[in-house]
Amino acid sequence: MKLVSMLDEELFLDIAGKSRREVYTALLEKLSAFNELALDIPAVVDEMLEREKITGSVFRGVAMPHVRIAELHDLFIAVGLPADPEAMGGAEPEHLVIMAIIGGDMSDVYLKMLSTIARHLHDPAAAQQLRAAAAGGKAELWQYLANSDIKMREIVTAEDVMSEVSAVLFEDDLLSAAFDMFSKTQKRFLPVVDKSGRLVGELSARTVIRSFFPEYVFMMEHMNFLNDFAVFNEIFSSEHSAPVREYMNKEPLQVKLDTPLIQATLLIARQEAGDVCVVDEENQLCGVFSVENIINKVLRG
Repeated sequence: MKLVSMLDEELFLDIAGKSRREVYTALLEKLSAFNELALDIPAVVDEMLEREKITGSVFRGVAMPHVRIAELHDLFIAVGLPADPEAMGGAEPEHLVIMAIIGGDMSDVYLKMLSTIARHLHDPAAAQQLRAAAAGGKAELWQYLANSDIKMREIVTAEDVMSEVSAVLFEDDLLSAAFDMFSKTQKRFLPVVDKSGRLVGELSARTVIRSFFPEYVFMMEHMNFLNDFAVFNEIFSSEHSAPVREYMNKEPLQVKLDTPLIQATLLIARQEAGDVCVVDEENQLCGVFSVENIINKVLRG
């Protein structure tokens, strides 16, 4: 099914407004009237703007405000073309607004639509063509979408909701570099790759620290007698000589790019902590999938 089949040409609208709130309000008023929805428009706009504060901008030059309303039972979409793209207040002018009201049973459809748009915009040439069509007006945008072969995703996958890899370690890195990275990123699990970028392990800050304690300590019920600094001194003395490979998990949880979302989520649910690494067919690390992805991109995305 092509993406354009989910859209209504009558809801491709030129929208005036001197701010993001005004643009969203005007577009929501038209969407609501067209579909005869009884919405508290100011409250819905407030929720859309609040979600954007949390998740940030998803796509360059394209705004995708949305809200879930459990009482509704359909997916309602309107496409707005702001008269003044710079008035949207984004990092760059936003020529296109794709607004969605998501009914209680329609989250999977919306995620498929979102992932379809994301894949299209991931291609720089396609993204430029889409933004240029939007800048050309609603007739040109509709024609572009009608003529393009942008097909809806059939399954939401790990690739659709994963995060970009923001930090990695190499096997030969020392623990001192790992602690620096843990501190800088505030992450407690870091993927380990070889020089070619292939996934070879994962380093857990908790596991590293635990390794410096004698095992018998973890079998004790009472630890009130533990009060010296010896363990930390041992870490300090070892971190500049001990390589990451000696402490990493050599069998990290991983999934392929096309692994269905529900399967990746089950891996997260089965473990107490940690991330799932997303790799391609050559085991190149492509992204990471975590509880934060489930919350921010699925449950509240």
